[in-house]
Parts: sequence; structure tokens; C-alpha cells
Amino acid sequence: MQKDFVKALDNAQGRSEFVIAAVIDIRGFSRFSKEHESPDIAMFIKRFYLRLIKDYFANATFVKPTGDGLLMTFIYDENSLKEVAKQVIEACVRVLADFPTLCTNDPMINFKPPDAIGIGIARGTACCLFSGEETLDYSGHLLNLASRLNDLARPSGIVVDGSFLESILPDSSRAEFKMQKVFVRSIAEDVPISVFYFEKYVKIPSSALVPLSGETWSSVTREFKYGEIMKMDYRYRVALPSRARDAGAIRATVIAPKRGSKQLNKFLSVKNFDFESEPQQDSVTLHMDKIKAAIVDLKTSQRATLSLRVDFIPKPLVRS
Repeated sequence: MQKDFVKALDNAQGRSEFVIAAVIDIRGFSRFSKEHESPDIAMFIKRFYLRLIKDYFANATFVKPTGDGLLMTFIYDENSLKEVAKQVIEACVRVLADFPTLCTNDPMINFKPPDAIGIGIARGTACCLFSGEETLDYSGHLLNLASRLNDLARPSGIVVDGSFLESILPDSSRAEFKMQKVFVRSIAEDVPISVFYFEKYVKIPSSALVPLSGETWSSVTREFKYGEIMKMDYRYRVALPSRARDAGAIRATVIAPKRGSKQLNKFLSVKNFDFESEPQQDSVTLHMDKIKAAIVDLKTSQRATLSLRVDFIPKPLVRS
């Protein structure tokens, strides 16, 4: 499979396409992973992916797993925009309502799975990496925006980029979406953007209503030998020394020495992590399978010492 991918990359080209991007993420997956064995986790993810793709998003142009969710794209043009948007939004609304009981009658799921999902949606142009008839990946600002909007869709629900335009939202669900100006990390830190959020489910955090620039960050860093990281379990938990403001105020980074240099480092942004706020402590759980693959791609020396760093904005103290 790896050889086939490398062969496809040799002949790969890029093109710009009009797409709707949807990022779906399972809420509470970190807690679920702590309480169940790996075969149960893998089985649930498999069945979840299959149900979403077959029963809700069979018209997706491209589907990519993200660890505990999916990235999907849907191509449109000036003639098909309204119909494609209608299909995507209505499917998202249906899966949002159905998710708590999605696996109820599945004979392989004899345990309690997570019961909430968040969905971020944006539309516009994205770069499609393709080889012949095969689509290899999508990239660009649009994908990052959909991912950031997914972070706002908490405790569950749907958040749509305001540039989607209200007139493009389907009539069947338009009244259920409310507009809000929000600040978004790395997208709109000083000047807010408009979003539509599914009011029945989404609670926009107060932190998204104020500018994000000029904030004070704290860090937690853990150092490991290359071999230690490669032997780690599927997930690695980092306990935070104080409460984080919210899930949107967290960044995770892998710092690896550049091959052949002791002074220069490579910084790899980690997008696959879960934030858990429990009664005793806040924590961030990193998805190590993605991190390991990225480290291998960096061609870091197997004798190197690497750092896993979590940056967060501390929650303001409430003064009485």
C-alpha cells in the first residue's frame, strides 16, 4: 500500500476546486478510550466510519479519517452549489440527531460508545492533490477553517462558516441556525468572522467572543528518546499544571532536532489531540499514531531526543 502511494505521488499534480469541507469529530473519545480495550475502540471507529459514509455521506468526493472523526469534501460548481449544500447540511443535521443511537442495533457494539459529535463546515476553494483518476488529499485554508469551526461545535452540534451564506443554507434547517461573530485561533484573532451555529446543540464559549491576540500562554514539555516515543501506547496523556481556558486555547507541538544539526529544530504542529476537563485536573491526550507517522516522515535520527510540548492559555482566576 505504501509503495502504491509513493508511486501515485511520483505522478501527482495539484488543482484548485470548489468544495464544501466538513470535519466531524467524536466528543468524549479520550475518556471512551481510557475505559475500553483497543479492539472495542477499533470496532466502534470502523462501524462509525461505515455508517457515516454509507448512510449519510455517500455523495462525498473524498473521505479521510482523522483518528476519531472524518474529513470529507464535496465538489460543487455554480449550477450544483445549492443542491450539494442542501445534501451536506441536511445529512449533518440527521447524523447529529441519530448519533446517540447510531450503534444501538449493531451486534458488534455491546458496550456504551460516545454519544455526541461536533461538525465544522466551510465552503470555497481548496487544493486537490491527485494522481490520474485518484484523489490523494486536500489542503489549504478552507480545511483549516472547517477544523477550527469544529472546535467551536461544543458540547456538540454544527458550526458553519458565515461565508457559506445564509441563502445557501437549506430551507429545511435555516431557522435552526443562529449567526454569531467569533474570534478563531490562527484564522481571525483580532477581527471576528461570522458563523452560523446550530443553536439547539452548540454553546459558543465566551472565549470566542473576545480577541485572541496578546494572551499569555503556559507550556508543558516532555522529552523522550526516539525509541521511547515509538514504543508508546496509542494515546499519551499530558496533565496540565493549571486549568485551561477552554479547548480552543490549546496547541500541541512536536519538536525534533534537524538531522545533522544540534542547533536547529523542526516544529510539527499536532492537530490530533483531545482536551479533558475533569474535577481534579485538566489534561490533553495526544494521538501517538499520528505523531509517530509524522516523526518518521521527518526522517529524524533514531538517536535523537524529541520533545512533546503542550501550550495552553490558563483559565482566569475568579476573584471574590
